[in-house]
Amino acid sequence: FDARFEQVFPATSGDSGAGGPEPGAVTEVSKAALSNLLGSIGYFYGSSKVRVGEAVRDSVPGALFTAVPSRSFFPRGFL
Repeated sequence: FDARFEQVFPATSGDSGAGGPEPGAVTEVSKAALSNLLGSIGYFYGSSKVRVGEAVRDSVPGALFTAVPSRSFFPRGFL
């Protein structure tokens, strides 16, 4: 992963000069951001439980492609 990340995102490595972040710090933050971005995407397929009057029935199967804004605060998907 590290070698491929450096190949795809070469601008994240190197020293940014005096007063800037430590060498490698930008790369670590970039990896964490990418991980959170990709980890928040989900795809689900199936039927839901729907209440019709007093009865609970399965709905027609369907797909749900979702992204969660913050996995630590919202561990489930949004419509």
